Amino acid sequence: MRNLATTHLLDDIARRFGEACYEVPVGFKYVSAAMQEHNAVIGGESSGGLTVRGHIHGKDGIYAAALLVEMLSVTGKKLSELVQELYDTFSARYMTEYDWAFDAEDKPRLQALLAGKELPVFPAKPTGVNDIDGRKILFENGWLVARFSGTEPRLRVFCEMPDRKQAEAYSRIVADFLGLPME
Repeated sequence: MRNLATTHLLDDIARRFGEACYEVPVGFKYVSAAMQEHNAVIGGESSGGLTVRGHIHGKDGIYAAALLVEMLSVTGKKLSELVQELYDTFSARYMTEYDWAFDAEDKPRLQALLAGKELPVFPAKPTGVNDIDGRKILFENGWLVARFSGTEPRLRVFCEMPDRKQAEAYSRIVADFLGLPME
């Protein structure tokens, strides 16, 4: 299980091991519920929250950190080496995250743009759109999400692409489309 703003590298890893990776809205309550529904082995989100089958049904960053320390100890490798092994096996990924505060009066305009049929014009043609939590636009080599925070008046844009330049460019395109300043 992963939320829609978490790396798709997890999908590739799951496929390699004959498993499915399910996408849910942002919020660990969705990860936890889907884990129970699908009897999933592991669930997490980009904020660092993680749990495994048989552990608590909430996110546990301390447990996630302990698993990471154990992995480093058992393999004897640096974290950078393990990440490089993943990139060598599945391809490199780069993620950007931007967020903007907005006034309550501006939220309807932003909601209309996100929910509308018109998409921004990107260098590559989108391969799909997912509206389970904001708007997620899928591409052959990555994805972009624009969504409202569930806890504060902020709009967030996440983008995962093979390199930083492309992720930043796609994020900028969405910011321009929404009329938000990129600094």
